[in-house]
Amino acid sequence: MTGSLIVQRDVVMVTTDGVELRADVYRPDTPAPVPCVLTRTPYDKSRQLTVLAGLDPWRAAEAGLAVVCQDVRGRHGSGGVFEPFAHEVADGVQAVRWVAEQPWCNGRVGMAGRSYAGATQWLAAIGGAPGLRAICPTVTASELYEGSSYQGGAFQLGANLFWAHILTRRQGRRLTADYEHLPLSTMDAFRDTSAGFYYDWLAHPSRDEYWTRHAVNGGYASAEVAALNIGGWFDPFLHGTLENYREASRLRPGQRLILGPWGHGGVWGGYPDHRLPDMPGADLDLTGVALEFLAGQLGDGVPHREQLGLSEDEPVLLYVMGAGRWRRESTWPPARAVPTPWYLRADGGLSPEPPGDEPTDSFRYDPADPAPTVGGPVMIPGMVLGSSFGPLDNRSVEARPDVLTYTSAPLSAPVEVTGQLSAVLFAATTAADTDFVVKLSDVRPDGASRLLAEGIVRARYRHGTHRPLPVRPGAIERYRVDLVATSTVFQAGHRIRVTVTSSSFPRFDRNLNTGGPIGAEDLRQARVATQTVWHSAVRPSHVLLPVVS
Repeated sequence: MTGSLIVQRDVVMVTTDGVELRADVYRPDTPAPVPCVLTRTPYDKSRQLTVLAGLDPWRAAEAGLAVVCQDVRGRHGSGGVFEPFAHEVADGVQAVRWVAEQPWCNGRVGMAGRSYAGATQWLAAIGGAPGLRAICPTVTASELYEGSSYQGGAFQLGANLFWAHILTRRQGRRLTADYEHLPLSTMDAFRDTSAGFYYDWLAHPSRDEYWTRHAVNGGYASAEVAALNIGGWFDPFLHGTLENYREASRLRPGQRLILGPWGHGGVWGGYPDHRLPDMPGADLDLTGVALEFLAGQLGDGVPHREQLGLSEDEPVLLYVMGAGRWRRESTWPPARAVPTPWYLRADGGLSPEPPGDEPTDSFRYDPADPAPTVGGPVMIPGMVLGSSFGPLDNRSVEARPDVLTYTSAPLSAPVEVTGQLSAVLFAATTAADTDFVVKLSDVRPDGASRLLAEGIVRARYRHGTHRPLPVRPGAIERYRVDLVATSTVFQAGHRIRVTVTSSSFPRFDRNLNTGGPIGAEDLRQARVATQTVWHSAVRPSHVLLPVVS
């Protein structure tokens, strides 16, 4: 017992197939049973930071809630074999039932946690966990393929290596050689470890049944819970956070969404270790917000006033970058946001006016010298999250000869862009396969080009990621690039910039331009490609900005 908190370590739950899962229990020192919040994590329940990343048990006890932090199957104190997401529906349902049946729990259960521990919440919910009333998933994907292990058909090398390093405790090593290693599938660092899935992920470059069998986005109709979704504009899993909220809110009330200028790390409290410059007032007491939400959902049904003014009428709270303010919305994306094309123009211009008869632009992409990742929604081994993600200045990247840059004139009035982002490129390549990367930046009066969003499409997946379609060298194709989302105000005097290139390494794996199997080749097989981008009346390449009046 610690003060008014009773702590029980390594409490055992046995699954129906005989596997022992261990949990630490934190509960108020009271004879009356209380509601309970469960976190299921692969990151070691005995570490204080792991517990706090779910829900602070000391503050929870003050609010009259118990907290249970359980190691998932095959991790740390729990038995069995770890297979990412494979057992989280069945184990999650059983864990919720087990918690609800404990004498110190009143049968009302919620869940909390971030990243993988956010997905375990959704998977327990779509499994119909009895007694589960509310969840609070933070920076969480909606599936393991799109917006997670892959994006637009490209392998998310940085994030995948980052996670594999964490699971195998390799993050203290010098890791540059790992993401430069080719062929990707021949790096033996994770064989016979808890990160052996890395090779399975490489072996499934298309969105096939391997990925969909454990996807959250296949089961929203079964998730009879209220959900407080928390995401960051610079989180690589933002796509999933938005999809989880958007689809669940179409089915039932009680869904909430908070979006801030945050990355993937430090997502408890007010993100104290990941503040970004020029983001005044961005800190929130997210622990307090989560406690208020969960206490209200797990209470006795008496209506309560939610923190931050969220309600069924205004269930969305987002931080508007550039303006430095929080704002509530009735929907995501905001209904008043108008998708507005800004066109790539001759001589590096960017304008809402469509082009006429204009010449093409070209560049050479060499996989041996890829354009580097600088900022954005990244998790990259060997880089500190607090200094490598977010709206970093991309002028060094934009100065490269393999990057096309399109910039508007200085704005005469502020332009707000809030909602889903995408781009359409009419382009051709001399290669059998290649990538196209599109970035959106805010160019300040001092010339700094602050990255806001980034997207990629692998040419063989231009018509969808379920199966590849070969590219005919020289053929003009239409490529849609998903840049996910943002909320920002481009202030008067600033300029809007779109850049086009063919790599963002090591966030994404290098496309070797051969059309061969992903992960099976090295630079000896690589080919240099010439990329050509059209911006004419017939082929008007553009970025689609959700402009808010």
